[in-house]
Amino acid sequence: MKIGKCRMCLQEKPLVRSHLMPAALYDYCRKGEHQPIKVGGGFVIPTDRQTQDFLLCGECEDVLNRGGETWILDKLATWERTFPLYDLLAKVPPLFDEDGMIVYLAAQNPTIEVKKLTHFALGLFWKASVHSWRGDSTDPRIDLGPYSEEIRKWLLNQNTFPDNIYLTVVIEKPQKAQITMIDPYQGVRGRWRTHFVHVPGVLFMMAVGKIVDDEVRAFSITNAGNPINLSDALTEDFEKLMVENLRNSRKTQAYLRAKAKADAERMEGL
Repeated sequence: MKIGKCRMCLQEKPLVRSHLMPAALYDYCRKGEHQPIKVGGGFVIPTDRQTQDFLLCGECEDVLNRGGETWILDKLATWERTFPLYDLLAKVPPLFDEDGMIVYLAAQNPTIEVKKLTHFALGLFWKASVHSWRGDSTDPRIDLGPYSEEIRKWLLNQNTFPDNIYLTVVIEKPQKAQITMIDPYQGVRGRWRTHFVHVPGVLFMMAVGKIVDDEVRAFSITNAGNPINLSDALTEDFEKLMVENLRNSRKTQAYLRAKAKADAERMEGL
C-alpha cells in the first residue's frame, strides 16, 4: 500500500494495487501451460504480467468488485466452450432473430443483472480514462472528457445514469467466442466517440456524445427493455480486427516460441 488520492472517492487514503482488467481474466485467457497472449502497443507477447497500479483505496476497489466484477467473472466464455452468461441469456426467447442478428431483452430475464453488467463495463472504461496504466506516459488510456466524472459519480451511486452515454453489449456464440481480453481503447473517431473493451465472449461498445444516432441509442443496454445483442456480423468484424492487429504487430521471440509449442501440441492431438 501507499498513501495517495483515491481516484474514485477523491480522498487521501492508503491505496491498493488496482488492476485495469480484473486479475481473474488472466486465468480465463490462459490455456494449460500457455500464457495469455497480449496484443497492444504494436507488439504481440505471451505474458502473465498484469496491468496494475496504485489507483484506488480498498473501499473503492470493493465498489467495483461488488458493483459488477464478482457477478460477471464466473460467467464468461472458456476454452472448453462453456459460456454461462450465454446460457442465462438464452433461457428467454429473443425479441428479434433474423439474418444473424439476435436481440434479447434482459429486462424480461431476471437471471441477467443488468446494472451489474453495466457497472462492470463502465468501471473498465472509467479506469482507463483516469490513468495511463503505462510507465512511459501520463496521458489516460482513453479520453472521455467530462463524461469520466459523470461515470465516476454513477459508479459510486451518487447520480442517475449519465446522459449521452450508450453502452452496447454484444455476446458471442460459444463456438465463436474469442477467449481474449483487450484493454479499453478508442475506435476511429467519427461524429461521436466510440470506445471498445473485450473480455472472453463479450464485446462492450460505448458511444459517447450528444449526436449519437438513433440506431446506436436503440441498442444501448440502458434503453427500454435492456437489449443485449448476438450478432454474427459484429463478431466477424471483431475477428477480422483481431487478425489485423496480430498481423500488424511485431511478434516477439517469446510469442513465436509459444506459438510453435502450441502448434506442435495441436499436431500431436490430430
